[in-house]
Amino acid sequence: MKNLLVELKSFLIICSVFISLAIIGLLTYGKKPLNLMVNHTNTPFQDVFFKYYTNFGDGLFAAFVLLALLFFINFRNIFIGIATFIISGFVSQLIKKIAYFDEFRPAKEFAPNILHYVDGVVMHLYNSFPSGHSTTAFAMFMFLAYIFKKKYFQVLFAIMACLVGYSRVYLSQHFFVDVACGGILGITSFLISYSIFASNRIKWFDYTILSLFCKNTSSKKEPASS
Repeated sequence: MKNLLVELKSFLIICSVFISLAIIGLLTYGKKPLNLMVNHTNTPFQDVFFKYYTNFGDGLFAAFVLLALLFFINFRNIFIGIATFIISGFVSQLIKKIAYFDEFRPAKEFAPNILHYVDGVVMHLYNSFPSGHSTTAFAMFMFLAYIFKKKYFQVLFAIMACLVGYSRVYLSQHFFVDVACGGILGITSFLISYSIFASNRIKWFDYTILSLFCKNTSSKKEPASS
């Protein structure tokens, strides 16, 4: 685990800075004033950009990532990705729907004329904590940082994860406390999934679907020994 944290330090540093700034902002200004600061710093470009970009935190995006990598990564990493997706989604929904089912979102907390709304964005009112989109984004982008590992990929994926979190506040779908906790939950979900499958010594875990298929095909073509 220590080696993994060192390998992904670029991703973790950027995400930690974002989450730390969110927490500092919450402690300094409070969750409602901080939300208004972000929501009122709006531009037409940001409206369009974040309206669509926020979908990178959707469960469909995570499913697409796993399907796209299915034939190119080994079974060990496939299971790490699937477990990351399942754990992050299950835990965030469990907390959201049971432990904090009565937590209001910004659209419910503020009067209608206070917030800036983006056309075409459906405003949700309940189940604010934690941010499911942020949880999914931080979990899956950390998984991608683990798969590709290069520093510039880690930086890119970390920025993309943080932008999803910021988009949830900009669109007033969540408060920063929801986003920060979602980010922590997403990162933790990946680390748990990694710890479960990374050290497993099952031999076929190190094969890809394509390599396993090719191996089976070639063995069938070998002539029978006389």
